[in-house]
Amino acid sequence: MKLIVWLGNPWKEYATTRHNIGFMLVDYFLKNEKRRVESGKWKGEWQETIIDNQKVIFLKPMEFMNRSWWAVGALANFYKIESKDILIIHDDIDLVVGKIQLKLWWSSAGHNWLKNIIEKLWTKDFWRLRIGVDRPLNQDQVADYVLHPFTKEESNLIDDKMNHIDTYIHEFLSIT
Repeated sequence: MKLIVWLGNPWKEYATTRHNIGFMLVDYFLKNEKRRVESGKWKGEWQETIIDNQKVIFLKPMEFMNRSWWAVGALANFYKIESKDILIIHDDIDLVVGKIQLKLWWSSAGHNWLKNIIEKLWTKDFWRLRIGVDRPLNQDQVADYVLHPFTKEESNLIDDKMNHIDTYIHEFLSIT
């Protein structure tokens, strides 16, 4: 069984921000796949399905991103999903806008929500799909920067990348 987690903030005012790229991608993915989504006890929306002959659970935590660790840990523990079978999809300011990178054993790189997930799972041995959102010129503006929308040009780059999300998901699913 695999768990794919899309990180973001569930409130409307954050819908188109850099920090919400994970939610933008899952909404696009689930819309195109016409998958049914449930919500409730995991403090998020989730959906179970079969892809490439294996059970996959998609989780969209419905708390602020820095509280996503609870839903990830609770669901992984309930279903006894090993950390190497978890993919966390999130924004990353260390990558240019639109760059996508699939990594295993990556550090938290200062992201508090990744630190919390590492602590909840007791390991950093899980996969990350890092989606580049770029970094502001002024380091003191990072928190504000990720809570602002993409420019028109950046949005076009992101739209082009959304068509490739299936490729990365299938790549993750093919890893044993």
